[in-house]
Amino acid sequence: MLTPVDKGTRFGNFIIDIVAFVTLFLLHVLVIDTLFNTAPDPDSPLLQVYYLMLFFGYYFLFEYFWGKTPGKFLTKTKVVDMNGEWPGGKKLLIRTLCRFIPFDNFSFLFGMVGWHDSISGTMVVRD
Repeated sequence: MLTPVDKGTRFGNFIIDIVAFVTLFLLHVLVIDTLFNTAPDPDSPLLQVYYLMLFFGYYFLFEYFWGKTPGKFLTKTKVVDMNGEWPGGKKLLIRTLCRFIPFDNFSFLFGMVGWHDSISGTMVVRD
């Protein structure tokens, strides 16, 4: 039987991934500033859409190609389906889209897995 990792590990993954993602986003802004000699307006809807697309790409692409994000690499965990196998693109797409549900990050306070896990039929286990 598969056992999801503990909440402390999931919180560690979250913190590491937030730091990695924000760093990636700031590097993108720096490149845009360097290439176009202008800093993007933080209130620009275009920048906000770009942020959301980058956020989606960060989680979906890392989990699609490697089964883990940088946070999961560092904590030696990975995403699997309920049979312990690679979840496949459809489940990973659903998992990533569910991250946009308001308060998804707090859903771990009320159960062993978060909404983006339970809705997509995935879990994070030790690698």
